[in-house]
Amino acid sequence: MDNNHGINQLAQLFKERENKIYLGPQIGKVLTPPPGIKISLGDKIILDKERLIIASHVLNEYEREVEINGDIEISGGIGLTTLVQPPPPETPTTSQTWGMTSTSLNGQETITGKMKYTDTLKPGDEVILIPSNDNQIYFLIDKVVRL
Repeated sequence: MDNNHGINQLAQLFKERENKIYLGPQIGKVLTPPPGIKISLGDKIILDKERLIIASHVLNEYEREVEINGDIEISGGIGLTTLVQPPPPETPTTSQTWGMTSTSLNGQETITGKMKYTDTLKPGDEVILIPSNDNQIYFLIDKVVRL
């Protein structure tokens, strides 16, 4: 009997060390958009914001700095335009603001600024989900596009 008990304990230790099955990336479907987000994962699992870590770029009002370089042509527009002239060394920067009835920009230019996304996930959108090791938290990576 004592020998069987030792074998059972050894078998239990091996069982505890078995690797859990990693499910890999999965596709979920948006039921409710952010901020009260709900994602269905198959027919039986609904994930809410407590179980999701969401990539910021899929959210409304996400903002990033951008720089556009190259041969740029912009025309049109009415409003105020401020032109800043880089100063010669050791002199202050100067700028002037004009009321514009039209604006144009043509040539090799660099434009810097911020770009803000004005959309977010919508009901019916499919998303890429990656589960944590214990399948309790899911990382929402991006929206899926099917061709």
